[in-house]
Amino acid sequence: MGKFKHHSYFQKEKHIQSYLFPNLCFKCRKSFKKPQSSIPRVCPECGGPLIEVNRKFSAPKTADKAQWEKVKYLVEHGFFFHSVYERREDGGYYKISYPESLDEAKDFVIRYKEQAVNQAF
Repeated sequence: MGKFKHHSYFQKEKHIQSYLFPNLCFKCRKSFKKPQSSIPRVCPECGGPLIEVNRKFSAPKTADKAQWEKVKYLVEHGFFFHSVYERREDGGYYKISYPESLDEAKDFVIRYKEQAVNQAF
């Protein structure tokens, strides 16, 4: 035991352990929390691609197909659950909530398309 080094001697880099981001698999309809990465990831269950979204995202239940269709639609159109804002009359901005249904999501995408991220998955 005298030669054993405690794990605190081998700490991870701070930027890796700071936050975990949801990575979505639309095939399995699951979310996996992983450190942020620019390298494409694969689903540990089905091997399909994982899509990283903003850490504010809260995944719907696996059985809720309608909500997963809405999430997929938003991600396909560049909305990775980052904050979306609308300009007020006095020149300020206020935060917009993400839509509750797929029909609302279609209007949301049209209305706020200039704030979408141009990133194909």
